[in-house]
Amino acid sequence: MGEFLGIQDTEIKGYYRKVAVGCWFTATGRAIPKMLRYEDEEGLRHVVEHIQVLEDDQRQCTGILIRRYDCRALINGAWREFVLLYHPGENIWDMILPGS
Repeated sequence: MGEFLGIQDTEIKGYYRKVAVGCWFTATGRAIPKMLRYEDEEGLRHVVEHIQVLEDDQRQCTGILIRRYDCRALINGAWREFVLLYHPGENIWDMILPGS
């Protein structure tokens, strides 16, 4: 995969945010993120729907298995590209907004 959004595989820069993600699972068990919810700095909750997954893969980061999804969605009225990281060992998701 190399680079996406100018983000190196070994060093993902941007603003990290814990998110709740709703997924659709294919018949083969592949998870596809469809929507997410997050809370902003002011405590307001936001819903992002119709996520477009541009690319995804599974990798090891410092010995920990993660699934990375390079995505695009309409966030606060503007199309934004971002990365979703799924940590299966902990069953949690992170969203990374580059340049935030």
